[in-house]
Amino acid sequence: MVVKVALAKDDDIPRLFEIAALAFGRNEALWDILFPAHWTPEGRQHGVDRMLLQKQTDPNASFIKAYDDATNEILGFSKWYTYQDSFPREDLPSTGVNYWKTAEEQQWMTKVVDALLIDRRAAIERTKGNLVALDLLAVDPAHQRKKVGDAMVRWGVEHADSLGLEACVESSKPGRGLYEKHGFVFQRDNTITPPAPYLDRDCGGVAWLVRPKKLAQV
Repeated sequence: MVVKVALAKDDDIPRLFEIAALAFGRNEALWDILFPAHWTPEGRQHGVDRMLLQKQTDPNASFIKAYDDATNEILGFSKWYTYQDSFPREDLPSTGVNYWKTAEEQQWMTKVVDALLIDRRAAIERTKGNLVALDLLAVDPAHQRKKVGDAMVRWGVEHADSLGLEACVESSKPGRGLYEKHGFVFQRDNTITPPAPYLDRDCGGVAWLVRPKKLAQV
């Protein structure tokens, strides 16, 4: 099998979200918080709608699909943000659907996202809006251990190098080795501590890694 990568199209989005839901299952607390009920048909459709809207409206986001060159089957995908003298958009449109059943659940999600992105937001400020960030990477469980993840990370680091930018990722702890193999350097573990009044809830954690920008050749 030859794994190729390309920019995803709008009609690829249902398959991309399906891959993420299959890959994370019910084993990633962060995914459950961000995409409630993603294991149900309704939750799956909500996730597709949100992902498609972001693809269509966020100029900083790139959705990359990895596919089998022989069959065109999509095997995995990644979402990268590219900031070049720019910062995350705060005015992106919403689908208008409230995915969280209560105000408390939505507040909980917001606090978790703030904790998750603390290092990335600091890196964007430090680089004055010049950074490549891997936001999400997922491989269909049926195609794991086939270098699909490697192909997508390689796309991102080559993209960052072509722009002369630093890259970063909030990795799951098991996934850390994949990124280190491609030049990302471990900085610290970020165990997301639930804020009051949610102290009894699980919100997981990530490993924060940074890949230095490639120096210009002289």
